[in-house]
Amino acid sequence: MGTISVQKFKESIVGQVAAHSIYVWGASGQLCKDIDESWIRQKEARNENGAHADDAVAAWKSVMAGPYRDVARAFDCSGFVSWCLIRCGALSGRKDCDGLYDRCETADTIRDGMLLFRVNPKNPSDETHVGVYAQGKQYHSKGRTYGVVEEPFDPSYWQKYGWFKALAKGDPIPTPALATQQVRVRYGTVNVRTGPGKDHPRILTARGKQTFPLLLIDPTTGWYKIDLGNGQAGYISNRADLTEVLYGTR
Repeated sequence: MGTISVQKFKESIVGQVAAHSIYVWGASGQLCKDIDESWIRQKEARNENGAHADDAVAAWKSVMAGPYRDVARAFDCSGFVSWCLIRCGALSGRKDCDGLYDRCETADTIRDGMLLFRVNPKNPSDETHVGVYAQGKQYHSKGRTYGVVEEPFDPSYWQKYGWFKALAKGDPIPTPALATQQVRVRYGTVNVRTGPGKDHPRILTARGKQTFPLLLIDPTTGWYKIDLGNGQAGYISNRADLTEVLYGTR
């Protein structure tokens, strides 16, 4: 088994969350200040004919207009994990999800630094998304709307675990209890919007007793940012008579 320390790997993983790094299809760690809209659209054109290019460009423009423009990088999911493994000396070149899984020892017990995989539901041998587990959190380049994120570990989200063979293996740790927070619509119908506030366009109408994973609470308005699935997020009113936050639920 490998001898490369997991600590530097984890530092690289966490560092890209702090840097507000973004998601671009096929990207492998390019600094946002060194790329442009044309480069992003060329990359995105290779995925679903560029269907998500506008979202990727919008995320890049947001970073470039803010304080993280000099440190934010662009990754897709496997580009993110590969870059962090390369940084710590555990990998010599970028791999896709299948290539990363091929270099793992399969595992049933969770460890700090463990690689996490989602698979194609029609082909369990086809790994389609990759992240990393560390200290009760999951880290991954989630999508154009999210970029590189840190979230509470949700074992129901991942189908496979793998230990990257070049990394020194530490002691296994108990799988943490699921700590996902969710927002539930109390009754009737509630509009889900593109931003926090009624001045933003409606995405969909949520019905009573529907629940959504909570991503964050907007610090300026208190509105809830929720995960709608398929890489899409929305905002829902924080009015106590319309919605409530549930803790530790699926």
